[in-house]
Amino acid sequence: MKRYLFLFVVVLFGGALGFHWLMTQPSYLMLVVGNTSVEMSLWLALGLLLAGLALLWLLYRLTGGSWSLLKRSVNLALFGSESRARRQVSEGMINYIEGNWKVALKQLTRSASKVDEPLLNYIAASTCAFELGDEKKANDLLAKADKTQTGAELAVTLTQARHQLAARKFEQCAASLERARKLAPRHPVVLDLQRQVYTELHDWDALEKIIPLLERYKIVQGDELRHMKKTLHVAQLKAAAASDKPLENLHGRWQRLPYMAQLNVDIILEYTNNLLSLGESNEAEVLLRKNLQKNWDNRLVEHYGLVAGADPSRQLLQAESWLKERPGNASLLLTLGRLAMRNQLWGKARDYFSSSLKIHGSAAAYAELARLLAHLGEHEQSTEYYQQGLLHFTGMLPDLPLPEA
Repeated sequence: MKRYLFLFVVVLFGGALGFHWLMTQPSYLMLVVGNTSVEMSLWLALGLLLAGLALLWLLYRLTGGSWSLLKRSVNLALFGSESRARRQVSEGMINYIEGNWKVALKQLTRSASKVDEPLLNYIAASTCAFELGDEKKANDLLAKADKTQTGAELAVTLTQARHQLAARKFEQCAASLERARKLAPRHPVVLDLQRQVYTELHDWDALEKIIPLLERYKIVQGDELRHMKKTLHVAQLKAAAASDKPLENLHGRWQRLPYMAQLNVDIILEYTNNLLSLGESNEAEVLLRKNLQKNWDNRLVEHYGLVAGADPSRQLLQAESWLKERPGNASLLLTLGRLAMRNQLWGKARDYFSSSLKIHGSAAAYAELARLLAHLGEHEQSTEYYQQGLLHFTGMLPDLPLPEA
């Protein structure tokens, strides 16, 4: 404290001595402009200069404040106050959320020029315009949104992609999502939208490429993920069977399937159906038999009865060996009846069909037994089974008056 007091006293006395010395020194300043000259001391000239600078500063402050006041007055008259603008944005977003598209569009576009960051205004207003059916205006508003803020390209592109997906413009949507993917390769929303659009486009190869990312980031999980994979693999098998080299491509696609996919019943049925359509019934029989020995499924065993293998008698013996373990399985009995017919064992086929119907009256079992009885000459009973099968297929008929027999 004493040190600061000592320094203050030294500066005070030093300044006084310096000022006294300057004032006692002779000084002279003369300004000549044309035929006019002005003479004064140097210190008077410095004083006038400082006074002039002070006056200029005061004028600047006065005129600057007036300009700001004038600017604020004009903005208030033309556009309303900032608080009013914020209120318009808030009301516009509420109407946007509630789906009042026309009101929200008006409020959001009006207030966009009065807020510091109008990005959300333009994006929400774009969706409002799209919902009102004005796609051109929606795109114009998105273009404005893209110019308002750096780093907003992803948000703008995602909004545009959602509009295109809703309008079922799948190819345009896919292109937009490719741009978004370059901006954010692992963005979950981008990936999920790609999943949807690739499914709609039946672009199975593109969908297959993003499935690992969908699974890794848990965008699709559980039953939904399994269903998506099954749909993909079934579609790929269909596409392979319809290609220019169907059998070669079908075999190649099957070999590339994951092991768990090759155990899925729907995928096995699709693969064997394609094999049957290409005349490869022996291969289909072997695949079905091996799968039934490992993992029993009633749909597979019914399908097994539709396959004409290389050795029908061996097929029948194989199915009869399964019956020892599953004596009351209606699907297996239906298959046994069909295999017995394939071996021209009419009596055994009749017994198997009848046994299947006693356990579960399926429309297929009724139709098979009726067809067999018709060819055996038992037309009355065949007609009765056809009627029962039709009732089973269509459901019980209402109790209505009928003509007397």
